[in-house]
Amino acid sequence: MCKRIREGVDGDRTAILVVTGDADPAVLEQIVRAGANDYLPKPIDVALLNVRLTLAEKEVLAHQERRSTRDALIDTTRELSTLFESLDEVFFSIDVSRDRLIQVSPACLAMLGKTPAELLESSLLWRQLLYPAGLENAEEALASVQPGRSLISEYTVPHPDGGTRWLEATLKPQADQDDEIVRIDGIISEVTERRQAQDEAEARAQELATLYRVSEITLAAENLSEAYDDILEVVSQATGFPIVAIERLDSEREVMVINVARGLPLPEGGAPLEIPLHETLSGLAIKTRQPIIERDARSRREFRSDVFQRLKVQTYMSFPILLGGTAVGTLTLASPERLDPPAVLVRMCASLAHSITALTGRMESADALRDSEANFRTLAEELQRANDELEAFAYTVSHDLRAPLRTMTGFAHTLVENFGASLPDDARDYAQRIIASGLRAESLIRALLDYSRLTMEEVELQQVEVKDVIETVLDQVKADLDATNAKVEVQKPLPRVLANHLTLVQALGNLVSNAIKFVPEERTPEVTIRTEDRESVVRIWVEDNGVGVPEGQEERIFRVFERLAEGSHVPGTGIGLAIVRRALEKIGGKAGVERLSVGSGFWIDLPKSTSSKWRPWRRRGATD
Repeated sequence: MCKRIREGVDGDRTAILVVTGDADPAVLEQIVRAGANDYLPKPIDVALLNVRLTLAEKEVLAHQERRSTRDALIDTTRELSTLFESLDEVFFSIDVSRDRLIQVSPACLAMLGKTPAELLESSLLWRQLLYPAGLENAEEALASVQPGRSLISEYTVPHPDGGTRWLEATLKPQADQDDEIVRIDGIISEVTERRQAQDEAEARAQELATLYRVSEITLAAENLSEAYDDILEVVSQATGFPIVAIERLDSEREVMVINVARGLPLPEGGAPLEIPLHETLSGLAIKTRQPIIERDARSRREFRSDVFQRLKVQTYMSFPILLGGTAVGTLTLASPERLDPPAVLVRMCASLAHSITALTGRMESADALRDSEANFRTLAEELQRANDELEAFAYTVSHDLRAPLRTMTGFAHTLVENFGASLPDDARDYAQRIIASGLRAESLIRALLDYSRLTMEEVELQQVEVKDVIETVLDQVKADLDATNAKVEVQKPLPRVLANHLTLVQALGNLVSNAIKFVPEERTPEVTIRTEDRESVVRIWVEDNGVGVPEGQEERIFRVFERLAEGSHVPGTGIGLAIVRRALEKIGGKAGVERLSVGSGFWIDLPKSTSSKWRPWRRRGATD
């Protein structure tokens, strides 16, 4: 059904969500490959369904906008000569009756490695590069295209720096009064990033399907041996590694004990395989509590176990299983081939090790798992994973939206500048609205990227002078200060804190910018920046005389896209305070707000640079 939908006239414009009770990873992979955007496991979670439907709706609308923009580009290629010369896409027109390339944009040199003159002179050359691979006779293929439609195809070409790049060719036929194709207009765009994002999404879907299957096993298992055996089967199929084992640490004898394995010969009679800690790379994973990824294991002096040597193992990966911060074992994968495991595979194995950790903890503490606190923790982890997926999705979609959005806005600008005088008033007004909407969307995308980037990027903590941060922030908002005649008072002392300079500038800058913007029109903004010593932390205050925060809304305003009615007249994305809180979480701090008699007092807490109680920040979910 998915394939037939995709092959239909509007198949590429349709978002498909598959609801399935089948958790077999192979089936889920087939669903994605067949054309589904996503899947939902049964029983259906209504909240999750609403989220997925919202995302699907946005994807459909975005795709429709891209298609409409692309059609407009093809129709106006010849008239917009200035834009034709400057855009990154390759535009071209072919005279079918004379089998001749009429024109091609200069971007062909950067994208295809050939100048316009070279393509115009060689019929063989432009057919090879402008027509998608496998479509040598484009005229016949275009003859079956419905009037007003385009033929869209993706193909690869060699990259000048090595590897390949993905291109998307859109061919639109132009027919005469006898419905004979007389001209073909085309546009070629590079879609490498989009294809990479699609590949990442498919890999993520496989990862989620594997983790879902492991979760089912862990919930249904009655003993560790049975669960480990089923888990290793799933891990072997998902990763393709022929050797997979779960090793348990015997700390008293300093050996790794293997009771269950795939592709690894175990002693006869049901006895476990025991490897001294100093003869295996898994020992390093135990000691460091960090994954060990080795592509040439036989060159390491720690790799001396006879059993792995006999199997001629080259690639070796070991992921620690932690309970209460203590390494109790490892999930180990090995192969006789020298491989370069991709990041997505390493991430999946780390997640699987975490799942095995959860299973081991549940089996060894059955009473604790019956406690309601453990159930709450499980729910929190599931919600966090869903939030992480939404943030990663927002980052990818934001990147994909920027190129067509800029193209749309650029064409609208050109339309007004070059043809404004000849356009009807309604058309000119529509073009101006397109430009304004594009600028607002660009601002929102930038904010989304900032928010997503804070989630995915690592930051380095260091001693930071609050004085330097404030000076940088005030310099950034100087234009707003001058425009509103705002008064800013900075009170000493301004001590050092443990933070990241750029991240702290971003957080404090959003607070100061809000303090200037969200002020009644008849009132001059007044902002006070001061610090307060609070035991092991420094609290930085940004107090304003603005519209204030209604009682009971103190936490809601830190959520994404939350705005108060009192500030609805002020332009903004609704993400600024969410960025503040996420930035502070990233550097080990906190953020909040208190209501004042006039205005609000926003605060952020950061560790003192000399605090002995401070410990380095860890990603949520990490164990001490």
